[in-house]
Amino acid sequence: MSALVSRRQAVACSGAVLVAHVGLAHEVVGTVLYPYGPAAFGGPVGWHAAGLSAVAAGLLMAAGVLGVLRIPVVWLATVVSVVGWIVLVGEALWHGGFHFFAFTLGVAGAVVAVEGR
Repeated sequence: MSALVSRRQAVACSGAVLVAHVGLAHEVVGTVLYPYGPAAFGGPVGWHAAGLSAVAAGLLMAAGVLGVLRIPVVWLATVVSVVGWIVLVGEALWHGGFHFFAFTLGVAGAVVAVEGR
């Protein structure tokens, strides 16, 4: 790891931190914003697994982008982005709402996938 970080690494790391932030928001305020959320995930175990997975994915992507760990960053970011877009569309079709955090996952994952190469 070099002492200086490129602009692409900085942008990709910012996207990765956004993914982790979405996971934290999912855990802290998710049930307040989406009271039907845990039921949609099959109960509290599935609900917390999703939130903690987002936190872990964000931290792993940040570590991979910065060269701390050898992680398939582009693959992981693509998976995160696709999941975000699926949840966004599912929320719109199922409840007629706009899921801002899913939108953030979709965009942040795409940014990491493009800039994290």
